[in-house]
Amino acid sequence: MEWKTWQHLPLKERSRLPSCSGIYVVADINDLVWYVGQAANLRTRWVGKTHHRYSQLIRSDRKLNHHIYWKSCPLDQLDTQERYYIEQFSPELNGCKVKTYLPKNTKQSVVDRELKRLLKVFNHKTLLFPLIRAIPAGEFHDEDGIRHIVVLIHCNDFEVLANSTRKKSIQIRKAWVNHRTYCGRSEESYLPKTIPVYSGSGYMIEFVEASEVIRYLEENLNVYEQSIKTIELFDVEMQVLRDLSVLDSAPMEEEYSFVIDGKKTLKDAAYLNHIKYRLKPLKMP
Repeated sequence: MEWKTWQHLPLKERSRLPSCSGIYVVADINDLVWYVGQAANLRTRWVGKTHHRYSQLIRSDRKLNHHIYWKSCPLDQLDTQERYYIEQFSPELNGCKVKTYLPKNTKQSVVDRELKRLLKVFNHKTLLFPLIRAIPAGEFHDEDGIRHIVVLIHCNDFEVLANSTRKKSIQIRKAWVNHRTYCGRSEESYLPKTIPVYSGSGYMIEFVEASEVIRYLEENLNVYEQSIKTIELFDVEMQVLRDLSVLDSAPMEEEYSFVIDGKKTLKDAAYLNHIKYRLKPLKMP
């Protein structure tokens, strides 16, 4: 058991992990390997409750006393090393369903229930878009380790978001924030773009208008079949992008033709193109 010789910490002490790139193994008191992964920054990967396997591991931690074992590894070797150790250790959770648990009986539960409702609404097909109404495109972690999930929606569905912002629940209204960004453009030449963001327990959901991407997938069935997978996201079964190259193939206009106060105006596509290189596909179930 090579991983037994690596440095390690209890799961509950993950905040003490080093800020280096490396391979990690989560194993229990019985030396059963539960998960093998890689990270460009081990501490950031495990900060708070943002790791996608945290909810599953913490539920059995009291009995099994999970530890995170790690060894440093250069960035350009992470993929190769991860595949090697997955093959060697045959971990329990790699490749199986990722289940995201929504907390119950907490102050945030109403916020999480609203997210689940929104995802169900966007999962409901329409006559206009019989295959895809909305689609999560991918995820990234910000500098604070918070998980951001980018959901592409049709322009007609912004009213769904607006209705949510007007809910009677103060917690739900406070969960909505506006992210203002210049998408890497000059502040002297452009007006900022505003992206609606729904924030919950360890996650932020960014809703980006991308009608062109949705239409492109609808009109190209071969691309649709090759680019889509189905996973369970916050207890809702949804179609998500498995191939992010679709974002390069779909035609998208980044700017409006009109100018306000001498400054150009940006479309959501400008933001999507600005962040797409940070996006990673959502995990397979």
